[in-house]
Amino acid sequence: MNIFDAEDVEYAIATRVKGDRDIMIVPNVRGSSLDPVAESDGTTTKIGVDATKSLKTLEKFERVSFGE
Repeated sequence: MNIFDAEDVEYAIATRVKGDRDIMIVPNVRGSSLDPVAESDGTTTKIGVDATKSLKTLEKFERVSFGE
C-alpha cells in the first residue's frame, strides 16, 4: 500500500476500519494556529484511524488486480 496514494488509503479504510474499534478521538489537544475551528486557547480535537492489516489475516486484504 502506498500511503501517498488516495485510492490505496480509501481502499484500506473501506475494507479494514471498524468505526467503534479503529477510530480514535483525542479531545482538547494543541492544534494549529491556522485551524479555524480551534478554541480560543488553541485546543481542538484530533482523530486517528487505524487501517493496518492484521498479520494473522494478510491474505484476506489482498486487492484484486484488473490487468494493471
